Amino acid sequence: MNRIKPIALMSSLALTALLIFAVKAMAAVTTNVDVPISGTVFNPCNGETVTFTGVDHFTAHVTLDSSGGFHSDFHDNIHVTATGDQGNLYEGNQEDNGPTNLSGNNLGAEQTLPLTFSEIAKGSAPNFEVHALQHITINANGTVTVAFSNFTSSCRG
Repeated sequence: MNRIKPIALMSSLALTALLIFAVKAMAAVTTNVDVPISGTVFNPCNGETVTFTGVDHFTAHVTLDSSGGFHSDFHDNIHVTATGDQGNLYEGNQEDNGPTNLSGNNLGAEQTLPLTFSEIAKGSAPNFEVHALQHITINANGTVTVAFSNFTSSCRG
């Protein structure tokens, strides 16, 4: 079974959502934060359960336009180290960018992000990838109505 703590990688979506509603009171918002992450993934190549810890370095810039819409750009840079239950060591890195543009008459926000996270073995264990599909929907009141992360893993060629 593939599993990971959804809170770990939903952080970028949640921070983007907060910025979306904070920017309504400002002309521009820039954020630069480090978010601790941790979780457990399954290496399907050798049957090992792998526990990771690390940091998601998240930056975002959000601006309003003259019609009340907003535009945001974010950048995620994640680095983790991991240990498998068979004693193997791994290092993982993931990086992505994401623009969001909403018009002034939009009554909420919605964002979907596909991510691929590589776990590189520090020995003879096989490398593998974790694939995530994350989604968040926020209504006009700023309430999160849908938030999910779906994760799978696969062997690297």
